[in-house]
Amino acid sequence: MANITGTTEDTGRTGGVAVAERVAAAHALWMSTLPTIRRAPVGELLPQPLRTAELELPTEPIAAPALVVGGAIAGTHGPISDLAVSSDGGRLVAAHYADDVVSIVDTAAMAVTATITDVPEPYRVSVADRAYVSSASDSDDAVVAIDTTTGRALAATIVDETAAGIAVNPAGDVLYVGRNGDEVVDIAAIDVETGATRVIELTTAPGASVDAIRVSADGTRVFAAVTTPAGGSLAIIDTRSGAVQRTAALGGSIGDIAVAPRGRKVFVTGWDAELGGVIHVVDAAAARLIDTVALGGLPTQLVFGRGGDIAFVVDRDQIVVLCTATHEVIDSVVIGGQLSCLAASPDGARLYAADYAGTITALRVEAGTGHALHELVSTGLRELAAAAS
Repeated sequence: MANITGTTEDTGRTGGVAVAERVAAAHALWMSTLPTIRRAPVGELLPQPLRTAELELPTEPIAAPALVVGGAIAGTHGPISDLAVSSDGGRLVAAHYADDVVSIVDTAAMAVTATITDVPEPYRVSVADRAYVSSASDSDDAVVAIDTTTGRALAATIVDETAAGIAVNPAGDVLYVGRNGDEVVDIAAIDVETGATRVIELTTAPGASVDAIRVSADGTRVFAAVTTPAGGSLAIIDTRSGAVQRTAALGGSIGDIAVAPRGRKVFVTGWDAELGGVIHVVDAAAARLIDTVALGGLPTQLVFGRGGDIAFVVDRDQIVVLCTATHEVIDSVVIGGQLSCLAASPDGARLYAADYAGTITALRVEAGTGHALHELVSTGLRELAAAAS
């Protein structure tokens, strides 16, 4: 992997940071110079999963929020494969996979403040105290650690197999990297300070892959989307034991995962041979599919807003808005251009949409007053509905 340079616009200085092409020892993943992270005492502060309580019965759908354009950055570095927002909401990290670039955006000014170049095909991004970006090259896949404040690449680690989804836990001290190998599909759970790695085996089925990884808000569970020739499934992993607790069979391929803030439901984008694009809803405690919402389009990614009351779904050129209590589609908003990914601010007040032209649009999420409801489909029972203001 080539050297990675960070250009910070507010200082006008360019600093080069050598990124390790290889590690000295097989299991010492991070450079010894990687700065110590800030450990947050999140264990007692975050909501605990409700393992035994019954899921709430659906009620009336909530009012659709108003999405108001608050600014945009025109595409300067090509297609964007993933976005992530820093924990304080002040910075946005964008992976431009075609141009081998990662950009850092000041969300208040909606301006690029740093550009990290020579990151081969950056694809997935996860952010805690730092940003972690998966990278692919002809020789090796890797994960690059980036300081979002300075816009400097700190270090890189080589991934033994093909790197897939990545996710960092809420405390910021464990990074989960999906790895697709010829003989086994697994997750490497990496201590970001020591480099100690625990391997979580998912499957040895031929042709299998892990396509997305998410961590629950309390850090106790990891959810992995696993696809085999026989269909897709959601693996639920206990982070303490490092073992797969349960698996929910979903059928068809899986694109993305979003875990509800309280950990009771998991929403999964997928493809069904009969219904087309769908959102699967899984009871996390029982590992049971409880609903399938047929969108009919091509949903690829989703994020939560307003404390988990709503989900925003990327579906080609539009954002579909889903009520997470009733699983109903309550709105859809055409942004323009073919959308690639979404990210939401920690407080849910802003949404960021990126497209394949490299444009990032900032949207304010405001209280709605009764948008027109679009096609409502939940478990095949709801038909087209219209609602007045």
